[in-house]
Amino acid sequence: MHSRLKFDIGWASLLWAAAGLPVSRARVARARRFVESGWGGRRGVIGLSARTLFDALLAELALPAGAKIIMSGVNIQNMFDLARLYGLEIIPVDINPATLAPMPGALLDAQAKSGARICVEAQLYGSVSPLHDASALRERGVFVLEDAAQAFADRSYTGDANADATLFSFGPIKRRTALGGGVGVFRDRVLAARVEARLASHEMRSESWLRRRAFKYLLLKALTLPPIYGALLQLVRISGNDPEKVIGEAARGFSGPSLAVSIRAQPPGRLVVLMAHQINTAEDASSRQSACLGFLSQLPPEFMKVGEHAERHAYWLLAICCRKPEEALDFLRSHGFDATRGTTSLRAETPGRTPVAARMLESVVYLPHPAGLSAGARRRLISALCDYAGRSELAGIQL
Repeated sequence: MHSRLKFDIGWASLLWAAAGLPVSRARVARARRFVESGWGGRRGVIGLSARTLFDALLAELALPAGAKIIMSGVNIQNMFDLARLYGLEIIPVDINPATLAPMPGALLDAQAKSGARICVEAQLYGSVSPLHDASALRERGVFVLEDAAQAFADRSYTGDANADATLFSFGPIKRRTALGGGVGVFRDRVLAARVEARLASHEMRSESWLRRRAFKYLLLKALTLPPIYGALLQLVRISGNDPEKVIGEAARGFSGPSLAVSIRAQPPGRLVVLMAHQINTAEDASSRQSACLGFLSQLPPEFMKVGEHAERHAYWLLAICCRKPEEALDFLRSHGFDATRGTTSLRAETPGRTPVAARMLESVVYLPHPAGLSAGARRRLISALCDYAGRSELAGIQL
């Protein structure tokens, strides 16, 4: 069984993180300088996660309770939760599944109607589309935040030049994961320094916290090897649990009742060193893109290629849409491919106000990533998708 979970970190790096050998302060300082630099001339700030950085940024912006915040209609639930934690009223804007971005002008319209002073536009599934409205929004005095937590592949993309700030994530299931960590890239160095000072007031997570996390993902990485993964799924089912829920929760970077408590912390020095290593050794994303594009070119027309018209795509996930996603999952799993609909915590904010985004998430299927499959496995997956699409009761999907 081919797993949909792939952890983009080598065995040696996981073992190094788990071993807990001493790391000198000088090495941590060098790693910090490396991670904070190289973002197109803008100032980088390190946090425990992209959510940690968003939390600190909202605290520094100090918007009054009831202030409006424009947000892309799809994001992880925690980003919406944090906006509400600060008493902000979310103005969701629908997205175009072909680009995974709002339609040009949509954010400007939402701002004109709401008077919002902050706008968060998310880059989804590894896609990157230009922030078309960013310059005009900034001219209106709006703070424009690019949420690129899913978009990092290598340093070829350092954030949209028109954004006031960009957030990148190196959480457990992200590209070039460091098992945690995030970078906020700021246009305004004074604001960057304020965010950094706020983050420095948080308690630092311990080295043992990272070691425990590394052991966890060593185990998960081993369990997702194809010869083992099928047996694992069967054991979960026999135990009466839902594999979808169990695996999704196991891979989650933060959990627990209090989001604020879990994210308000500093990363340990070893995590900063690991993050620097993962960024520095990130290979050109072209081979991953080629594998996905070659795969998608063979996809039957009954499936919609999500994000196919994005300007660039790092393919963090490979998402498609179809009319009967649950049936498609069962069919693919019967052929040895553990596709899923819920390995991410992405949600459509206020589905009634973002109907296209809601329909996309209702019909989405996340496939095992082609870049993590052998050529033979990719052919078998395409064959299974073609067989499924050939059923007469299926028709192409329209969002």
